[in-house]
Amino acid sequence: MIISYLREFGSGKKSDFIALLGSKLSDVLDEKQKDRKVNNLLTGMSKKELIVFNNKNKRSGAWVLI
Repeated sequence: MIISYLREFGSGKKSDFIALLGSKLSDVLDEKQKDRKVNNLLTGMSKKELIVFNNKNKRSGAWVLI
């Protein structure tokens, strides 16, 4: 879903992916756990060189496809 989102929109912030995946994640997780889960997904994808965070500034940067 993250890759599809980035193909369609070009870039996205973590908050975009939390909104996108929030309903897909287990209801057992609280908001902090969902945030951490999305963060782990994004980090894992960046380690596999599928996506990259395009700016070191966490407020203005966004995730993009490589």
